[in-house]
Amino acid sequence: MPEVKIQGASLAYEESDVINFAEGLIGLPRLRRMVLVKQTDVEPFLWLVPLDDERLAFLVVDPRALFPGYAPSFPAELRDRIGLGEDEKPLMLSIVVVGRDLRSSTVNLRAPLIISPRSMRGTQVVLTESDYRVDHPLPVALAA
Repeated sequence: MPEVKIQGASLAYEESDVINFAEGLIGLPRLRRMVLVKQTDVEPFLWLVPLDDERLAFLVVDPRALFPGYAPSFPAELRDRIGLGEDEKPLMLSIVVVGRDLRSSTVNLRAPLIISPRSMRGTQVVLTESDYRVDHPLPVALAA
């Protein structure tokens, strides 16, 4: 079973867990194959590790877990682009920017990652018609 290293820990993943981002991430177009790994001591956060450059790892979170009212709308063509079925609920992730401590850490609600669990294809979408921020503070209760 293949593994990735996160903060010195080896975390195993299945080849079927690989998510394909055809366009990469915004500003990082070469990072196309990624794996989402869980490390129990950082829940509800997850690690998104680019297999194209395992020196990198992005701390991500489902924004709906932190912000229950978070309900962005997406362009209709997005479903086709990632092979998201009409009855399929997408996996939604936001990248966390870690500050000196949790109080100074932020989450990018403006450009979430949208993934089809069935096709394992994803994309990053910029919500241009939205008031969501790229540097939204983490909830106070979480940072306390």
